[in-house]
Amino acid sequence: MEFPEAYATIVKRSVERNTKELPTILSCLDFESLNCLEIGAGPLARLAAKISGFAKHIFCIENNKQTIKAIEKVIREQGLEKKITPVFYSPPIPYKLPFKDKEFDIVYGAWLPHKTATNPEFLDEITRVSRKHILLVMPGIKGDEPKLVSIVRPGELERRMQYRKQIKTYLESKGYDVDAKDEILRLDFQSEIEIRDVFYCMAFKNELTEPQKEKVNKFLGSRIHNFQDGFYCVYGTRID
Repeated sequence: MEFPEAYATIVKRSVERNTKELPTILSCLDFESLNCLEIGAGPLARLAAKISGFAKHIFCIENNKQTIKAIEKVIREQGLEKKITPVFYSPPIPYKLPFKDKEFDIVYGAWLPHKTATNPEFLDEITRVSRKHILLVMPGIKGDEPKLVSIVRPGELERRMQYRKQIKTYLESKGYDVDAKDEILRLDFQSEIEIRDVFYCMAFKNELTEPQKEKVNKFLGSRIHNFQDGFYCVYGTRID
């Protein structure tokens, strides 16, 4: 299974994204009538589509043309042309954003790779273009995935705790008042093959050896209908 299919399957199999993920995000910041930038909206633009009901306007930036086409399709189908603007941008300098300083009230991103979200150059840019608020929804510290990854890469829980601390410390150094909220989502996969294929891709980039697969399969086999997918929101408001 490749990333687009694995991503779509996770979204489809989650039974609580709209009842836990979205309310948690909205409880962190007030999006009402604000101009927003979403980093990495994904082909379904699912958060932008929901948040557009509150925000004044959302720009969704992506560096993949196929993803932009998928977002445009979602926007047309849901009649959100006046609320969401997709932006394709492949920066000549990594992480450089094509926007002015303090152009947006809120800059947010969801389920970004830890490598991206903890990179000082990325954080420099999102704080540069944000006038007031930053929100990042990150793969969680709680839940099953840190245990899963630790089968192959021991210490994943500790790494994720350090990542959250890095983001919080950085935002505070830039003059933000920072807080975080944790939540757990339940995923209901339909078969052992499906859950294996998804996490072979999403957690391990399809790079498992056969002995590693045996250990991963044993872990996932008991979690087909009850995988606990943790996330946290780290969010900050610039102190004026």
